[in-house]
Amino acid sequence: MLLLYVESGAGSRALALALANSFRQQGEQVELMSVSELLPPWLSDILFGQYYEWCMSGKQHHSKLYASRWFYPFLYRLLPMWLAFKGNNKLSEAKAVLRRHNKVVACSYYGAFFARYFARLAGHEIEISGVLGDYQISNGWRTPLTRLFISHQYDHPVLDWHRARGTRILPLGIPTEGSQGVTISPKTAVQACGSRLSVLLCGGGWGLGISASTVALLLTQAQFGKVTVICGQNVALYEQLKTRFSNDIAQQRLALTGFVSDMQSFYAQADIIITKAGGLTLTEAALTNTCLIIHGALPGQEQHNRAVFVAQGAALNAECEQELSELLSRLQTSAELRRQTAMQAASLVNAKASQQICHHLLASSK
Repeated sequence: MLLLYVESGAGSRALALALANSFRQQGEQVELMSVSELLPPWLSDILFGQYYEWCMSGKQHHSKLYASRWFYPFLYRLLPMWLAFKGNNKLSEAKAVLRRHNKVVACSYYGAFFARYFARLAGHEIEISGVLGDYQISNGWRTPLTRLFISHQYDHPVLDWHRARGTRILPLGIPTEGSQGVTISPKTAVQACGSRLSVLLCGGGWGLGISASTVALLLTQAQFGKVTVICGQNVALYEQLKTRFSNDIAQQRLALTGFVSDMQSFYAQADIIITKAGGLTLTEAALTNTCLIIHGALPGQEQHNRAVFVAQGAALNAECEQELSELLSRLQTSAELRRQTAMQAASLVNAKASQQICHHLLASSK
């Protein structure tokens, strides 16, 4: 079985790793691969490198384009012509990879598209399943699939498109490393009002949405004990914060770290998590029964993730630093609000999603 992920953020790879570990626990041999390994560098840079640059620079001009219904159908017709015109020095390798497998699990719509494309060129029949890492489906998933695993039951035109084509849609949840047989210790009690709370500030694998002013705000909120900031792969942010807040770091009021592959211990030790609305981040945090504040969302899927969590009372939303400060003050004086928010978040996620998805895929192979 081949598990395909993409490099746009850490979420897709985290999905694939969670599933790979679950398959291996069942004794199933899997191959884990980035879509970029199947593509010529020029195309990988266009599809993923540019997106990274846009996100890191805060540009959002691409968001309406990606959200439009016609963009991906047009792109999927353009890509084969583009590859034929510019050439693909990895074509033989890509076809060989697909010939090794009869099942592909795509943790990205690009994984689903290119798996089918290269398998067709190789004259090889494969079964493709898609696994979503967000709380609403993207138009990019308008590509043929055998089955599609989604976060929860909801309606969407893309899901209607799949149902009309016989795709089996299964709302089993978002798979995470936290559901791989390692028991996450949920918070059995919420700290009382007036106690000093631990705050975790994170921005996904790329450290997006974190600013020095936000860190300063958290440090000036006297009620907080320790503030932990995860900068991800954003080295410039790490160095900036390290220099500016050196005294707070020395006094152990602030802890900085770079990219973290296993976030579970950080989530579990925090009383409040402040984050952008990445699907994996929200899911993993919800599994640890931690109160969530969403402070920023990338255009598109993260905005949908935020809408779902906020509508369900599973997260609080802070559009600006003034709102963030006011929310933190409310949470400090209301242990019940923290508890209710954490409970609602826990109700949205499935701790056994990885095992259930893998069991379903393995059962379908028999």
